[in-house]
Amino acid sequence: MGTDPVEDRLHERIGRLLRLAQHADPQSVVDTLSLTAAELDCSDVALYLVDYQHTTLRPASTARGRDDGPLRLDGTVAGRVFASGQPLCVAAGDGWDVWVPVTEGAQRAGVLRVRMAERDDVREAFIVELGLAAGHLVVSAGAYTDHWATVRRGREMSLPAEIQWSILPPLTFAVGGTTVAGLLEPAYDVAGDCFDYSLNGNDLDIVVFDAMGHGLASSVLASLAMSAYRHRRRKGGHDDPRSLLRAVDEVVADYAHGDAFVTGIAARLDIVTGALVWTSAGHHEPLHVRSGHTLAPTDAEPAPPLGLLAWAGGDQDLGLTRVDLEPGDGVLLYTDGVTEARDATGEEFGEERLRDFLERSTASLLDPAETLRHLIRSVTEHNVVPLRDDATTAYVRWDGAAPARRSQPRS
Repeated sequence: MGTDPVEDRLHERIGRLLRLAQHADPQSVVDTLSLTAAELDCSDVALYLVDYQHTTLRPASTARGRDDGPLRLDGTVAGRVFASGQPLCVAAGDGWDVWVPVTEGAQRAGVLRVRMAERDDVREAFIVELGLAAGHLVVSAGAYTDHWATVRRGREMSLPAEIQWSILPPLTFAVGGTTVAGLLEPAYDVAGDCFDYSLNGNDLDIVVFDAMGHGLASSVLASLAMSAYRHRRRKGGHDDPRSLLRAVDEVVADYAHGDAFVTGIAARLDIVTGALVWTSAGHHEPLHVRSGHTLAPTDAEPAPPLGLLAWAGGDQDLGLTRVDLEPGDGVLLYTDGVTEARDATGEEFGEERLRDFLERSTASLLDPAETLRHLIRSVTEHNVVPLRDDATTAYVRWDGAAPARRSQPRS
């Protein structure tokens, strides 16, 4: 019995799409997607990208004759597809609109909408693949044009925020049974907070920095700390998080001569065993959630902030705390802008409210990216005025052992 010729040629069409994109204008991703969709009698292709604040989906390009504005993440079909990562097919006028997530790896970039005249399972499956291709095309094209970064902006971005966003990794990463996500707020005015992660062999390194002050000077200091951290990490050897932070301390101390500092927390997770170690320099202890409950703190004493250790004679101890994670455990690293947000009475968001939020999010089975989006929304709703300090979060969840891989040499 013969097979559906449309289904037989799906992979061929995706391959042709990628070849077309290689030589296309990097601003014309939607045109390239539309050409491929038209081969299957699909039309009205529209791409929406999530804004930096993760509150709306902004139209990157829509079909001629439609005036589509931004779509809210909450309360819309597009937002539901983005948050769930699952496609939806809805009746629309003379046909059906297929909404699919646009992803690059675990990173959710936005959603794609494609019109079909009649429902067809094979074509719906192809449109899902088109969404995956769109994610890769947008990320790749973004290296050659400002168009895609500009589309995502809901308002003007400050120069310090521009610097901070330029040094961040993708906001979400997943491998095996491990997922890590991060988010910054205020997205368009952040200055001084940043996070990073990197997988090398079985080790996932995660760090959060909070540079003193506000504005451009704070952003430059945070960028210096991030660069020093990555430089030492990439030199190889067998550095643990303490050595990585000491390297940052030396660079910040040499740059600021004791007049400025950066707080930081660095962690390393073995994605096979679930063993997590972390060390803090003037920073909050992370919050550990297990089975819907936050575990008691370790009462570890943080060392002085980075940039002051060397000036104190270099004999300050950077302690190393170890926790053996169990499947489903989550660990939140955060800056003080999260807990210090204040309502109209002056009451802070506080650690107790933060713990309660994490426990409820775990019980609701929210994934790390959605956990942080809902957390930041809770913080900003609690705060009656624009945040006085950056609220930055990095959340890692370990759902069980990943397949062991050969360790990468570090030297």
